[in-house]
Amino acid sequence: MRHVDPEVLALLALGEQVALPVDSEHISECEQCRREIEVLSRAAVVGRATFDAGELLDPPSRVWERISDELSLSPEAPTLPQKLSTSTVVDERVDVLAEKRAERALSEPDCESAEAPPAEANPVTEGATVHSLDKRRRPWVAALAAAASLALVAAAGSAIWLTFQPADQPTILASATLDAFPNWADSTGEARLERRPDGTRVIDVNFDAPATAGGYREVWLITSDATALVSLGIVEGTSGQFTVPDGLDIDSYDLVDISEEQFDGDPAHSGDSIVRGQLSNEA
Repeated sequence: MRHVDPEVLALLALGEQVALPVDSEHISECEQCRREIEVLSRAAVVGRATFDAGELLDPPSRVWERISDELSLSPEAPTLPQKLSTSTVVDERVDVLAEKRAERALSEPDCESAEAPPAEANPVTEGATVHSLDKRRRPWVAALAAAASLALVAAAGSAIWLTFQPADQPTILASATLDAFPNWADSTGEARLERRPDGTRVIDVNFDAPATAGGYREVWLITSDATALVSLGIVEGTSGQFTVPDGLDIDSYDLVDISEEQFDGDPAHSGDSIVRGQLSNEA
């Protein structure tokens, strides 16, 4: 099976409509080509997402060194402020590609339906200039390599820029050490109350307890006097994050409890607590 040219897939990922009907038909039936477009589209989205992000920080030299080692690129790091270079390359080459693809579709036989003629049946005209396939593709390879390099560097810069944005990170409001109950003496745990940028409150729990068969673990918030409780949900494994219901007074429901429950149809607390701890405000 002859796949769609890589340069066509790259431009399709950038949103350029350069595919011939035969290309579109092939892509609709070829998972490999569709996956390639999806991967390239993600890279394009990451690169474009940095255009309005404000001033980006220059990544440490080690970032480019790792990219260079991975892709066998030049060891010299490029400069970041070249945001329009990708679109410029695309604009200059889209029309050329469309013309070249149309000519190729008319002049080249399909390798699946026709056999190549014998070498002697297609002699090279004396005095003609012959360009190898490698040379014809070289400008495209250079352009795509430049675009890919720019996208990678932009993505790296974006990741570093996001790292230094505290507004995008959850705020830790309180934490608790979860102490084991007598029947679970070897168990340990911890919990954190976080507030996400959108205002959502989340309880993040991590614990270690002996495995059991036939039951499950459930996370609860319990009032300080143990007179009321709210289930946050079932925890799978040894960690989980649970949204605190809107309107719940966390100052009153300040005990984090993880219990061992049975599949008995009873939604109430089993009374078999594994670990429990009281949330205390972060300084």
